[in-house]
Amino acid sequence: MEIEQIEDRWEARDGERLVGTAHVWDRPDGKRFAWFDPIEAEPIAALCDAIGADRPVYTVADVYEQGMHRTLAAAGFVGERYEHDWTVPVETAAEWGDAALAGFEVGPPERFGMDAVRRFNDAVCADSPGQRGWRSSAAFWAEEHSGAAYDPAVYPVAWDPAAGRFAGIVRVWMNESGPRLGLVGAARPYRGRGIAAALLGVAFRALRDRGHAKVAAECDAANPASKALLEKAGGTIVGGTIEFVRHP
Repeated sequence: MEIEQIEDRWEARDGERLVGTAHVWDRPDGKRFAWFDPIEAEPIAALCDAIGADRPVYTVADVYEQGMHRTLAAAGFVGERYEHDWTVPVETAAEWGDAALAGFEVGPPERFGMDAVRRFNDAVCADSPGQRGWRSSAAFWAEEHSGAAYDPAVYPVAWDPAAGRFAGIVRVWMNESGPRLGLVGAARPYRGRGIAAALLGVAFRALRDRGHAKVAAECDAANPASKALLEKAGGTIVGGTIEFVRHP
């Protein structure tokens, strides 16, 4: 079986016949993710031997796709991380007060400088399960925030003027399929003070004003603080995904 790379796509061929492809993304935390088509063990293993010759290869599968789990296992993958999918009602968190934000400046990323917010975002992500080492480039950040899904009205950031540092951040992406909560978090010195919950309330009030009733979200099963916040907001687990890894 011969493997050929064409930009971010890798192809596996048996003679002239195309037997498998992999699309590869090197994520900002350094993880190399791949998505395969078709899902067959032999070409997946051959593709991974090429794209992951010197590093692990990651992929994800729906928790209910048992056939895919078996195929990935046959190709040398093992499950490493579990993430819950949630549906969160807007109304509950929209009613939360913002007393925890007293003394902070709250606004969209543009108010504080996109590059400064990018670095704070990276610090919050890198301190979260499944994203250790997250470090986005300025180009990646600019591309991510230039599309229709970015809306500063549902992207509140809290700044502590007394300490001269960021305290918390909430990000909702306005996808065509509906709003998705992409991040909610506080810097370590500010945790346990209700700042993340108050920022969630700010974003969800904006969503409520626009007529949105629910938000999609994902949460690492090993992140009890985020799980507790989503439960407090009335969220319900509706599914999940498994992150698989194949080591060279």
